[in-house]
Amino acid sequence: MATLKRTLGFWTSYATATGLVVAGTTMVSLGYSMGLTGPAFIIPAFLAMVISIVVSFSYAELSSILPGAGMIGDYTLAAMGRFMAIVAVLGGYIVLVSAAGAMESITAGLAAEMLSPAVDSTTVAIILLVFFLIVNLIGVDVFGSVQVLLTVTMMASTALMGLFALLGIGTVAEPHSVAFNPAGWGTVFQSLALGIWLYIGIEYICPMAEEVKNPSKTIPRAMIWGLVTIFIADMLFGQALTQFVPLDKLTTSATPQVDGGLAMFGKPGMIFIIIITILASSSSISSHLAAVPRMLYGLAREGMLPKGFAYIHPRFRTPWVGIIAVFLLLCIPFLLSISMDLIATLILSSCVTWLLSYLIAQANVIILRKKYPDMPRPFKTPLYPLPQVLGILGTLYAIITIHPETDMKIKIYSISGACLLVIVLYAFFWLKYKKLPLFTPLPIEHIRGEIDLETDEKLKASS
Repeated sequence: MATLKRTLGFWTSYATATGLVVAGTTMVSLGYSMGLTGPAFIIPAFLAMVISIVVSFSYAELSSILPGAGMIGDYTLAAMGRFMAIVAVLGGYIVLVSAAGAMESITAGLAAEMLSPAVDSTTVAIILLVFFLIVNLIGVDVFGSVQVLLTVTMMASTALMGLFALLGIGTVAEPHSVAFNPAGWGTVFQSLALGIWLYIGIEYICPMAEEVKNPSKTIPRAMIWGLVTIFIADMLFGQALTQFVPLDKLTTSATPQVDGGLAMFGKPGMIFIIIITILASSSSISSHLAAVPRMLYGLAREGMLPKGFAYIHPRFRTPWVGIIAVFLLLCIPFLLSISMDLIATLILSSCVTWLLSYLIAQANVIILRKKYPDMPRPFKTPLYPLPQVLGILGTLYAIITIHPETDMKIKIYSISGACLLVIVLYAFFWLKYKKLPLFTPLPIEHIRGEIDLETDEKLKASS
């Protein structure tokens, strides 16, 4: 069996795991959440971190037995069959790319526009998208060598800005007092999904399991430490935002993090946070264009998508059809009128469907434990099945309490429900058309064989 060279250590794995999470939309969502909830948002943010750690155990175990790029599609295929595999991938990741993922380029553009009236946000967004489209089409991994530096710099910069502002070091204004819980405890405990958005995507390290040194220890450590450091950095910066920017402005601004940088440290602070926002959005855009097409490739490989998505360019060894499809989805914001209300609605709508894929991942662990009890598992969830039960309950609670405002909740459920309905109908009719069973799991040995073929392709591309 061919195997990839294991070259990724802890820090590279840490940077990969947090590279998507530290995104421009996350910074916007953090400001919005702090404005909506006040400093008390630290409570749902902490609870969301605990739930995310529990969920990461399941992904670590699943990736240890099926370490392919298909990720949740492969896991679900072995546990529940083709229908649920389609729902898990398209619901969890295509809705994300179409909704919140598509906002990354606009977030970067809006931040850049604040530098000068001559800067056009749409132009900046298009340049970023086209640049990363080309990079991913030709398979140039130029950013891999600097991923650690980029991620750590973004995290440290955000944390230090918040810490210095809270301590009054270098600030240009005096902080104002704000109540810890101005909106009431009902709002606090209905903001768990907003907290989970700060960490969602930490599982993006799992498709690289075959290239990680000692993956059974490195991958869970990278995800857990990534979640903890994200919590620290976001809460330092978020608490500072509430002391320098009025809460109502945080909930209405499309760039609350930039407003915070300006209020705390003047124009230098604004320029610095704009740079951080653009880098964070760039990292997220590149991650989407690199990872999601591989998941689509995994579905097409098993007949669950049109075979064009399984096409690999003969020279560059990259899934061109999937990359171009994801690029087109990332262009959706150019058709919309952008506002903070729209950004928040799309973020939380994709959060609902992504949380559904998290529920499926927890169920996958339980099913595969029962179906293959003697299978060697390089990483086994500690205290099984307690983490899976807690993960399922926590994600269900987050979906039910997706937003404290009823009108917003209706919008979120309407968008996410419509997306899921389209996906379910597609899965049903496509599989019937292809005369493939809906709920018959594939033998795990078959899926492992397909992953081995993927490994061979990667080795040919790297040789």
